[in-house]
Amino acid sequence: MADRKQSRNRQRGNGQGTLYKRKERVVWYMSWYDHIDKRHTASSGTTDKAAAQRILAKRVEGVALRRGGVIDARKDRFSVEGRKPLTEHIADYIGHCRHVGQAPRHVDQKQTHLDRLIKLVEASRLNDLTADGIERYMRAQLDNGLSARTANFARQIAVAFASWCVKTGRLESNPLNVVPKLDEQRDRRRVRRPLSDDELARLLDVAEDRGRKAWYLTAVLAGLRKGDLQRLRWCDISFDEQTITISHGKAKRTDVIPMHTQLADELSRRRDDSMATPRAKVFPQTVTDLTRLKDFLRAELAREVVVMGDDGKPVMVGKGKRKRPRTRIVAEDAEGRVIDLHAMRTTLGTNLARAGVAPQIAQRIMRHSDYKTTLKHYTVLGLTDTAKAIGELTSIGRPAGESAKATGTDDPTPIGSLQQYGQQRERETVRTGANRRSQPGDDHAQTHGRKSSNNTASCESMRPDATICNTPRGCNSMVECQPSKLNVEGSSPFTRFCKALSTNRLQRALLLICGPSRFTLVRWCS
Repeated sequence: MADRKQSRNRQRGNGQGTLYKRKERVVWYMSWYDHIDKRHTASSGTTDKAAAQRILAKRVEGVALRRGGVIDARKDRFSVEGRKPLTEHIADYIGHCRHVGQAPRHVDQKQTHLDRLIKLVEASRLNDLTADGIERYMRAQLDNGLSARTANFARQIAVAFASWCVKTGRLESNPLNVVPKLDEQRDRRRVRRPLSDDELARLLDVAEDRGRKAWYLTAVLAGLRKGDLQRLRWCDISFDEQTITISHGKAKRTDVIPMHTQLADELSRRRDDSMATPRAKVFPQTVTDLTRLKDFLRAELAREVVVMGDDGKPVMVGKGKRKRPRTRIVAEDAEGRVIDLHAMRTTLGTNLARAGVAPQIAQRIMRHSDYKTTLKHYTVLGLTDTAKAIGELTSIGRPAGESAKATGTDDPTPIGSLQQYGQQRERETVRTGANRRSQPGDDHAQTHGRKSSNNTASCESMRPDATICNTPRGCNSMVECQPSKLNVEGSSPFTRFCKALSTNRLQRALLLICGPSRFTLVRWCS
């Protein structure tokens, strides 16, 4: 046992690795143990023993740095995964998407976009996926006549793939997050519009004769998508509680929404006629897009147009007497807005807004994660709605029998600078019972009229015959005045004071005295 242990230590080379040659091989091979004591064997790729020893020394030095914690050993996987072909990572990602239960059509779209991406940017490794390559791919989408939304969808797939690589330890960080999105509002190719009540009535009349009224009524009154209609079963409908339970929808959650009375009556008649079991589907047969377009055409919601070729001539189909121009059904209005099955959800969101339903309530009915989505994409209000809202406003006017309040603008008495009142922050009415000075030209008032009255000495000098009140009951509120910005000849405090006294307006006179200097005027106690 001891001899075997000593032989193993000699093979390890005292922690420095081992160089050896294999039979009929001219290159040197290396053998060493990593930081977790796992043995590795690799070819040095050289016949020079000195060069092979230097390569081995680099490997052993890296092991020592990882054992000491200088280098994070977890980052070694990034280099290992980076050397794998990019197609292997894409295959693993597609398998993951199918495993978590994503829609098969969506998974196929991911496969198509990722294959086109690596072909365009000529990427063979994970490190070849760069932000510049994604931008080039998005520009190629626009050059091929696709919309900005399609280009953003391709970017979304690429970013999701890189994020999955980060989560699984294949990439250290996502280099594609910095790629900006394109503005979809400037390049909208498909704008849906809501259906009016008259259009819905015509469509339901056409569908009732063909047994498809419940299909359209469920879409417009409950807001169910095409996939929701296909998965809906009778056990999901509660006629007692007037609710519909939607499971495994787009958001991968279970939603319970209220059911309209008209819809409940129609579904109840359909259940009685079909005599279906609770696990049976409500709509065993899906209404295809072509059938829906024909219903729109019968209800005068769509029209037939002739298909034109590249040469500008109609495309002819049939032979002999049956030869005729090829036509297609178009459900667009004069503004280019279209109607389809998903436009029924737009109709529901618009009708909820017109009924005054709060956006948060409409969000729950429409089963959106954010009410902004309901307002932005499923609420279409026009000039008729805004004009109706304006018409509901009350008229502006003074009630009958109410006279205008006096503002003092008709008073012909000059009160000095009007700017003083505009700058004044607070004014209160001076008590009307105050005693008026007997003579406006009193020298004593001329001398002390601009002094502050904050102390007792100033008060006694202004009115020697006054009695100081020790209780605050007789004191009036303080009036704070601001200095005037306009000081012209003839507008001094004394002049304005004399003019005011001549008109027996003591209140205005006291306020005008405060104009040039900012202080607090305290009224004397009577």
